[in-house]
Amino acid sequence: MADYRYLIVGGGIAGTTAAETLRKADPDATIGIVSDEPYPFYSRVLLSKPAFLLGKQPFDSVWMKKPEWYGENRIAFLGSKTATALDAHTKILTLATGETITYEKLLLASGVHSRTWEIPGAEKPGVHYLRTLDHAKAIIDDLKAGEKKRAVMIGSACVTFEVAEILRTVGVEVTEVMREHWFWQPGLSERESKIVEKHLIDHGVTIIRDTEVTEVLGDGKVEGVLLKDGSIIACDMVFAFIGVVMPTGWLESSEIALDRGIVADEYLATSLPDVWTAGDAARYNDVLLHDRVMMGNWMNAREQGEVAAENMLGKKRRFELVSFHTSHGFGNMIGFAGDGRVADDRTYLYRGDEASGAFGRIIVRGKVIVGATMVNRIPELGTFVKLIQHGVDISAKHTELQDPNFDLKTLLPSA
Repeated sequence: MADYRYLIVGGGIAGTTAAETLRKADPDATIGIVSDEPYPFYSRVLLSKPAFLLGKQPFDSVWMKKPEWYGENRIAFLGSKTATALDAHTKILTLATGETITYEKLLLASGVHSRTWEIPGAEKPGVHYLRTLDHAKAIIDDLKAGEKKRAVMIGSACVTFEVAEILRTVGVEVTEVMREHWFWQPGLSERESKIVEKHLIDHGVTIIRDTEVTEVLGDGKVEGVLLKDGSIIACDMVFAFIGVVMPTGWLESSEIALDRGIVADEYLATSLPDVWTAGDAARYNDVLLHDRVMMGNWMNAREQGEVAAENMLGKKRRFELVSFHTSHGFGNMIGFAGDGRVADDRTYLYRGDEASGAFGRIIVRGKVIVGATMVNRIPELGTFVKLIQHGVDISAKHTELQDPNFDLKTLLPSA
């Protein structure tokens, strides 16, 4: 039975940042990382970028840590290992192999997994996901294997947007099939989406909305998809970007608090003693938004890994960050700040000129801004982050916020 002072489940940005933080502060501690992937830490952000996915960028550029880094820092990397049970009373983690590991302090940074497409034919070669390095490898190999002419994309969000552009640049016909009424619903408002959709259509993407694929067709490989209305779309690639799932089922017997993720306080401590969480699977108390939220992006996960590690070391540091990220494609830059969820207790203000293609949505709860989405208004994103961070009272400024010529920076507190 292996034994570690600090044990981490998850080898991505949150888990690796935590391990690095722990090592710097505790040079003599035993540290282990359990990862269900065989690879050392790599950039998930790079996976959907054109140069990488088209095989034009050196493959080795994906690595954020080389194998030797783990040895040099005396961090045990336990790759291709899946955690299956946790006993917090005895502090024992059990793996699918039957191996057991004891710990003094545990970090759960297991992230999320691509949702598996449960329809007939979804297992055929040519059906792709894009969450892991193996997923990216499969797409790269498929594009290299021969001329691909037609692709169907399922779902509408960041990865769909970016991969659709990549496929169009190499001449692949793209049909977007989505359950939603507009692209990126509800992440973007319908008014913002119209700008994005125009660029998709102008670049040759066909959009089919309010429907879904019921079967992947083909004899041993993808040859088309069947829609619920009985129509068929011929294709030789399908991208099933249908969301993610939280791999938390194995934790249910541990009696840890779960709520569509791993519940944590503002210190990223879970309901179990000496167990913390970080990254995409963490549902934590956000002291800036005054709400319990999940934020699945690289920046948030990196910072949480560091904060969780400091608290594992005995410090008392709250996680305080206004999360933001961007996505780009077809000449558009889309930005997201704070909490963009749609809810009944929120007011939505709009800023900009739809006709110009520069337009945004400001999400207000009570007297403060809690989120913003920006289409081609990226220079304002940083100011919205600061307005959320400082909890600026904007209750008397709704008219000004909707004026695209109003200087948002005048609302910020004086330095």
